[in-house]
Amino acid sequence: MQTNTENAKPGSGLNNAGWTINVLNEHFNQREFVFDDPKVTGRQIAHEAGFRPTDEAIVLQQLKDGSMEEIRLEELVDLKVAGTERFFVMTGDRTYRLIVDGLRLEWPRAQLTGEAIRKLAGRDDEFEVLQELEDTPDRVIEEDELVSLQGGGTEKFKTRRAGHLITVFFGEQPYEMPRGVYSTEQLRTEFKVEAGYVLALITADGSFDELKAGQKLCLKNGMKFVSYAPCGQSS
Repeated sequence: MQTNTENAKPGSGLNNAGWTINVLNEHFNQREFVFDDPKVTGRQIAHEAGFRPTDEAIVLQQLKDGSMEEIRLEELVDLKVAGTERFFVMTGDRTYRLIVDGLRLEWPRAQLTGEAIRKLAGRDDEFEVLQELEDTPDRVIEEDELVSLQGGGTEKFKTRRAGHLITVFFGEQPYEMPRGVYSTEQLRTEFKVEAGYVLALITADGSFDELKAGQKLCLKNGMKFVSYAPCGQSS
């Protein structure tokens, strides 16, 4: 078995190097592995992905239709079948079910973010995730918001194309900006923050959360920002 060979192509099945699979972790970082034999076990996949001991690993296969299912460690997977090349491997002792856009998915964590749900559904960042609720209107799940899967039933979600613009505030001034993730430097430029001044996010309790250089922030509708002179410097 080899990894990262030049002849291997993502999801290509059989090629000059063998049978290629893509293995992702809980952060959706992807690596390629090549097997000489088209029939491999979940344990072999976990071992090749670097899990020692393999008994602590959970192997999930994402099928051609986008749904997911757990592969037992001794269960054989036939890589000759189209759409069998994408797997998630991580440590865990159980999985939790969720449904997104009608797809049955499994995940070995009791919580996951809106971003993770969106990516599991195969949607890019132009989409947003909504949690389907029975007695109240469906609610938007923010990219960095954690959602619990430990409720009494299977949590259901759906995706939709997100509105392109959101409104945030710098001081009292509203700014319409494309939704997405911004660096501190991008926000300083957008808000024309004075050089040497601190840019901060106003939190729900009214305190100021200073944005550090290089920090990334997922903008949400209604966020409020402020700038001020550093401590010890007069304004």
